[in-house]
Amino acid sequence: MNDLDLAKRTLLAGDYALVIAKGGKLLFTSRETSIRPIYQAVQELGESLEGASIADKVIGKAAALFCILGRVKSVYAALISEIAIETLQAAGIELEFEESCPYILNRSRDGMCPIETLALDVDDGNVLLEKVGRFLGEIG
Repeated sequence: MNDLDLAKRTLLAGDYALVIAKGGKLLFTSRETSIRPIYQAVQELGESLEGASIADKVIGKAAALFCILGRVKSVYAALISEIAIETLQAAGIELEFEESCPYILNRSRDGMCPIETLALDVDDGNVLLEKVGRFLGEIG
């Protein structure tokens, strides 16, 4: 089983929101929703993310930029935004997904996710890391 299959199967079987696998082992798992888990993974794992595979329930542009920043090899998403598809494909990251949407919705489902809004005009993962860090600090 390759790393993407391992991450995907673990995500679906364990009610996780994010699973990261590399070298046949799990590097990171989280059941927490939102951008926080992938933000934490990029911060904590750093260079060891390179070549890893990520399975996530929801991938928007922000998560896609974090995948590029971490130099991941492949991504699986249950739901992915159209801009995230374009972003990952442009970076040459292998991608599998179940469903796509124009953009990721906010929690009340009446507009765009605030993290997606933050990422709209950003193409540099390091810049976004700083913006998301400030945002997460503000909301606790």
